[in-house]
Amino acid sequence: MTKYNLIIVTGFCLLLSVVQAQENPDQIKLHRSEQLTLGVLVDDVIKSYPVYEELPARLEEAAKYDQKASSLFADAASVEFRFKTGQIGNNDNLREYEAGVELPLWRFGERSASKQVARGLELEANTFAALIRWELTGALRAAIWRIELTADRVAKTEQAAQVSVDLLRSIQRRVELGTLPRSDLLQAKQDKLNSDIRLSSARIERANAVRAYQIITEQQVMPADFIESRSSKSGINEQHPALAHSSARLERATAEQRLTTESGTANPALLFGVRTERGGDDTSYEDSVGVSFSYPLGFGRHVNAARATASAQAAAVRAEHRALRRQLVMNAHDAQRNLIGAEREYHLARQKNELAQQHLAMSMRALELGEMNLMAFLLIKETAFDAEMGASGKEIQWHSAIAEYNQAVGEQP
Repeated sequence: MTKYNLIIVTGFCLLLSVVQAQENPDQIKLHRSEQLTLGVLVDDVIKSYPVYEELPARLEEAAKYDQKASSLFADAASVEFRFKTGQIGNNDNLREYEAGVELPLWRFGERSASKQVARGLELEANTFAALIRWELTGALRAAIWRIELTADRVAKTEQAAQVSVDLLRSIQRRVELGTLPRSDLLQAKQDKLNSDIRLSSARIERANAVRAYQIITEQQVMPADFIESRSSKSGINEQHPALAHSSARLERATAEQRLTTESGTANPALLFGVRTERGGDDTSYEDSVGVSFSYPLGFGRHVNAARATASAQAAAVRAEHRALRRQLVMNAHDAQRNLIGAEREYHLARQKNELAQQHLAMSMRALELGEMNLMAFLLIKETAFDAEMGASGKEIQWHSAIAEYNQAVGEQP
């Protein structure tokens, strides 16, 4: 039975070697630059960030609306022309020609309300740029620390795999010398197989992390130093990019509600016109100049419906603003607690790793002296590997938690 198990394990090792030779995840690599910082990376990537395409359109919208609000008239002027005759085709009958220009006028308070909407649009566009940068910074922070964590796992599993290789060679020599049974050789090969599988999985995770970073940045380089210091901010303030943008949206919605209230159903209009007419018995035309003024009534069911719609939209934005503030405060609190926990777990994991490595060194000496069997040593080796992986990973998670806290409170690189 042991013979067949040995054949199966050896076959799996050969198959795994063939697969790794055909597809090597290590081919996906990134160059680390000492000159590249997180802030510079954000500035480079933001120009190709998909949401960034909205910014020029938003700025243009704000500029055009400001031009409209600064206009002398409420809307574009219109030209009117009218012809009247008593009988078509009869030149001796009444003929009347009239032409004029109609100028829409601002209602009282409407122009100032329009300027307020223009200011809200401009503020929303400007805060939108900061919001994009903050969101992109968060995505890059997560992508970079994902690479760091997976790269550390690869490094640790490579070291463990080399230990398994050295152990297999040592066991194989001792089995050939007859000092150890062949069952120990089978256990050593199983240990190497487990190490190879673990290493292959770690390399795939790192390759996925690198590829995700490349998709976001469209670059083959990343910062060499991206460890951050904890922000001095203790919570959420009005300058937080997400909250500032939400406040701008609320200001715009409030201004639009006021504009609807001031506008009514339609604008007053001033008409300048000229008229030339001739009676049925006249042989000459009489010319005249006229001015007319119209003022639509700003009350009734039609205007009330428009005002109700604007009020509902403003209320929705106001509710979203309050919900966002609560969510940001909650995120900052969670990030702070996670940071405290990550730091504590790192120090505990480091102490655990020190003890595990001491135990591993003692066990290795005992194995060489024949005072410990291979099965017991492999269990201790796995415990030491998990402890070293945990200590290294907890340190990375601690630094990553600092970056997450900075992101939560709106700290920009």
